[in-house]
Amino acid sequence: MAVQIEREGGSPACVVRIEGDIDLRVVPEMQDSIDGVVTSGCVNVVLDLSRVVYADSSALGLLVWLDHRLTPLGGKLVLAGADHNVSRVLELSGLVGVAPSISATSTVRQALQGLEMAPEPPEPLWTEELRVAASVEVLARTRTRVIDLLAPLHVPEAVAYDIKVAVGEALANAVRHGSPRGEADEVRVEVAAYSDRVVVRVRDSGGGFDGDSSCADDVYASGGRGVMFMRALMDRVEFSPCDGSGTAVTLTKRIPTPDGTAA
Repeated sequence: MAVQIEREGGSPACVVRIEGDIDLRVVPEMQDSIDGVVTSGCVNVVLDLSRVVYADSSALGLLVWLDHRLTPLGGKLVLAGADHNVSRVLELSGLVGVAPSISATSTVRQALQGLEMAPEPPEPLWTEELRVAASVEVLARTRTRVIDLLAPLHVPEAVAYDIKVAVGEALANAVRHGSPRGEADEVRVEVAAYSDRVVVRVRDSGGGFDGDSSCADDVYASGGRGVMFMRALMDRVEFSPCDGSGTAVTLTKRIPTPDGTAA
């Protein structure tokens, strides 16, 4: 087993290149090495699995540990280049697409493109604001309206669906937890379009929320998965206090370029 960790300067992303088997013998050493770079600020980790020929339950344990390590930091783990056999093991785990920080790509290049986001441009192409009563009756209509606003951008269907689900979760939290006066309160939704991304900000009137979801680790919990869904589906999720009271959750999603890569 050979492990090489690559990181450019103070970048928040690093590539862990692995060759050989991932089993009980090597996982503790890998965990120590990766923990060191995470501690130094590398909160986005790409595991290059293109030269891995064997992975067992110890490898899955490593992924669970990494998910728990990165999620509180707002980081992500991307599994890149796994062959058919290793991919089958990953699929059996059920982690990819369910664990809040874990996703998969076919190449390291795609993984890094998905993690590296340029600063938000100073001026959007356009903005729209929706103001709705804090009522469950308006949830479906509002999330559909957000997607309708994005139609001129020709956002791919899968990307639009990710945005719709994430916005729906933010809206549901704003109504359920951020509106102490019920329908007398108002939820504001701001949509901004850029050449390379869509930014949706949902504001409520509640007592404030920092984005910590303590129930996310319990798969049988009746709630607490909304933030997990938002973080899994969007490229960036930020929580901030509003002026006066309430919380603003800002959801950012890249728009793929015509060749299918992230902008």
